[in-house]
Amino acid sequence: MIIKKEGKINEIIYEYTTINSGKSRLYPTITDLNGILEKIIESKSTTEYIRINPFYINEKINMQIEFEEFMFYLECREQFDKKALKDHILDCLDAHYPTVSTEQFEMGKILYPLCQHNDVKSYKLSLEKYRDYLGTLLPRLFDYAKRKMQLKDDDLAFGYFCFEVHSG
Repeated sequence: MIIKKEGKINEIIYEYTTINSGKSRLYPTITDLNGILEKIIESKSTTEYIRINPFYINEKINMQIEFEEFMFYLECREQFDKKALKDHILDCLDAHYPTVSTEQFEMGKILYPLCQHNDVKSYKLSLEKYRDYLGTLLPRLFDYAKRKMQLKDDDLAFGYFCFEVHSG
């Protein structure tokens, strides 16, 4: 049983990612995720965190790949500084600063943002950046899935991306 948490954003996520009064979880497609993100942005509120984990399913070959290393994790804190943000991004990337490329760090800024509690403007901006970044990220993940799953052209029509969405 999935518990319905208090707060506008938590209620939106519960409404769009559960069925049967919370007995089962739904994994939205990209179209559904865009709708959820739009509703969250329109809510003009924040929550403690939102976590969105992409995965690719191919029904024909009955396989799926989760992309945990490309999970979006937006966290709200009472306060933080530039060093705390940098440390948070590096921790989420599971890397140390000298080994992280500029491209990886920039991706980390999009996938692992921090905002202050009740800072609706930066919360909204982080969600919009993530939504826009999906246009770059999903084709890369699709190429990886094709190679890893050894998909043939005839298999492609049976695959799709879904997202596991949590909040607190």
